[in-house]
Amino acid sequence: MNKTTLTTAMDLLYRKYLIPMILLDQEGTPLYPPLTLTAKNPLKHYLEETNGPVANLYHFGKYMLGCFAFQLAGKTCYMVIGPCGVIGTPDTSYLFLEHEYHYNVHYSKEDKYSFEEYIQLLYTLFAEQPLAKEQIHWHYQTESHDRSMQTDLSLETNLYERRVHEATFDSYHFELRYLDYIKRNEPEKVVWVFNKMKETYSVSLSPHELEGLKLKFSAFVAVVTRMSIDEGVPVNQAFGLSDSLIQGLVYIHSAEECLRYIKEATYRFMELLHSYPLAQKSLLVKTIVNYVDSHLYEKVTIDDLAAITQKHKTHLCNQFKKEMNKTIHSYIQGRKISEAKHLLLFTDFSYEKISTQLAFANQSHFIRNFKAVTGQTPKEFKEKHYAHALS
Repeated sequence: MNKTTLTTAMDLLYRKYLIPMILLDQEGTPLYPPLTLTAKNPLKHYLEETNGPVANLYHFGKYMLGCFAFQLAGKTCYMVIGPCGVIGTPDTSYLFLEHEYHYNVHYSKEDKYSFEEYIQLLYTLFAEQPLAKEQIHWHYQTESHDRSMQTDLSLETNLYERRVHEATFDSYHFELRYLDYIKRNEPEKVVWVFNKMKETYSVSLSPHELEGLKLKFSAFVAVVTRMSIDEGVPVNQAFGLSDSLIQGLVYIHSAEECLRYIKEATYRFMELLHSYPLAQKSLLVKTIVNYVDSHLYEKVTIDDLAAITQKHKTHLCNQFKKEMNKTIHSYIQGRKISEAKHLLLFTDFSYEKISTQLAFANQSHFIRNFKAVTGQTPKEFKEKHYAHALS
């Protein structure tokens, strides 16, 4: 493989997997992409540790790197792969080689085993020979004071080595990737992980296969429902879909049908999740919206929101207005009036009871707010829409 073909392959792989790569010569000088490193090249340490047909992989707790040597036009070159984030970590950016890398813009997240598989793929492609598992060496480089992290990583490795050849190997890492791809709206990757999970996840929750699959389905729906809420889907919408999917289990009569139903549920959650603009908002705004939506029948104040987010009230209000293009007060008012519409059409509650239920100061306060938002009094709204709601 010549350099032009190699750099083209690097570009294509990066666009596909969003895991950075750097090609270096024997002295540690970047050949591609063209980077300017400090006099004390931080990558030389990894090159010096990489001798012969091996791949060194480094796990830093929050991200991973890989390095291997190969021959290019008769000369020894090195490929450094990363940073690659670790699925399950909250970090969304890293400072690497004096450049700031942002999640889903410059890099993606994987678990250690999929990252290892990717290194094997690259080595086979660029070194033009396979890389056996025993040629892969993991190094865990955490802060010296963080002994718990080192212990956790060692335990994870030991458990994996003990169980990887057993039929009961669970798919925890596949599940993390599955949820991550749902959030990122990548159906092709969801299908791939779903098929891998079917192959590896043989842990039985019931002596009856169908019953076991239904239990797993219910657990899956519970996890994805809460993830959807965290990502900005309104509580009622998320639990509404969850309830309807679980109720649909009574119509599933075979394991094959249940597997298809799990895939259908996945697509429906992806559609729901990405139909809400809030999915792209900051964690702060999502937290405010989720709190308001789940406390519509209580009085919600800026002080309450500042307490649960642990942010200053001014910052809270400014950030919400910036992202949502409305004030927190107007959002609370709008959500309460939306709930009031439902109560007017589908209950026989009096205006006074609705105002009390939704924590308005009094009936007059409720009617004023209702008219300010809808342009109608509650009575006018009910007279106009009640017949339609019954039809």
